[in-house]
Amino acid sequence: MNEFLLVYVENLMCFFLFFVNFPRKKHFLLRFILSVGLGAAGVCLVGQLLAVSSLLVFIYYLIEFCMLMALFHFCFETSWEQALSCASAGRATQHLIYQILQLIALKFDPSAYLPSDSFLYFMGALLTYLPFCLVVYLVIPKKFDALDFDFETVEYRWSLALLSAVMVLTCVGITRLVKSSAVRPESTVIAESLYAIICCLLCMVMQFEIYQKARLTKEIEMVRMLWKKDSKQLAERKDTIEMINMKCHDIRHKLEDYHLPITDDEEKELKSLIRIYDQTYRTGSQTLDVLLADRALLCEKDHIQLSFLGDGSCLKFLTEADVYSLLGNALGNAVEAARRVEEEKRQISMIIRNSGDLVSISVTNYYHGQLHFEEELPVTTQPNAEDFHGYGMKSMQAIAEKYGGKLKVKAENGVFKLTIWLIDNSQQPT
Repeated sequence: MNEFLLVYVENLMCFFLFFVNFPRKKHFLLRFILSVGLGAAGVCLVGQLLAVSSLLVFIYYLIEFCMLMALFHFCFETSWEQALSCASAGRATQHLIYQILQLIALKFDPSAYLPSDSFLYFMGALLTYLPFCLVVYLVIPKKFDALDFDFETVEYRWSLALLSAVMVLTCVGITRLVKSSAVRPESTVIAESLYAIICCLLCMVMQFEIYQKARLTKEIEMVRMLWKKDSKQLAERKDTIEMINMKCHDIRHKLEDYHLPITDDEEKELKSLIRIYDQTYRTGSQTLDVLLADRALLCEKDHIQLSFLGDGSCLKFLTEADVYSLLGNALGNAVEAARRVEEEKRQISMIIRNSGDLVSISVTNYYHGQLHFEEELPVTTQPNAEDFHGYGMKSMQAIAEKYGGKLKVKAENGVFKLTIWLIDNSQQPT
């Protein structure tokens, strides 16, 4: 069988590991079969024509890499940056497995038993790749599970592009140099293979680190944007709630002073609505009062019972923006969850306790459906969801850690409980 075809199929297997988690384009199966078939035909034809020199073979493998990258981009919903990064990781994986098999071949060489151009040798080589691919699939591609950032930072684009180029040139270049050289002693082969394995591993680790840094940078930026948004909303809500309370107070007195021509039921309903707008929370924290009054309006609209127990004054060591962002996100998530359950279960409970310098906040509500967790935090599986347990949850975690505390989520038997611990260092001696 054609050696170039064998490498082509090996690369297909390894590339697929890093693209498998991406959404597939329409008519995926047809696209994939046609692309792979045309690619295989081109490999069998062009590979033999270019096999006259190491330089031409080197150029051929670079072309093959670009072709495979375009093939997977044609079949999967990826940007070109994502396709380049995943393709280079796949190429490094193929080279890594190849070098491991080279070391194994020093003790057991299948070509000594089967002709290297036979079909059995071809199938045996592919079957040998399978267990290694399985290990890679179980360990590495999870890092590529959520490549949802947009490479907006030029620094990351250039870093990934440069690293991808180094990975491909290292894999293809080293192989060509080694294969074009004369027969080497076993110790040299071992050293060369170990060197190649280390290079591939280092490049892949660097690639994962760049992804992680890019993701964290985006998360930090999103959390900062949420904090700015929350600060702006707090100022607006303060003015709005105060103005509504004043108006409702005036209307209530006018209803008592004037006998309007309305039925008793209409009067009761009107007074009930005014009472909703006119209710004032006195928790000991003005920011929390504004927040609860605002959320109470949403809860009344959706027939959700909102209860609060505790002393908000123990939150005085937090900034107003942090109180609003922390508890606003917690209540916002609870309201969203409560809307999805039966009306008799639409209940939200917030409890604030303090003991010494330790403050605990718990928000409990019912929920419906299956929650998915990443890094012990619930995340949404809906592509267009509004930060439901998304960046809002990360924002709460960041605020808790800012005050030396932590955040814990427990979800079982349809009950969701969010607990936040904070440490008040404001009264400790300096």
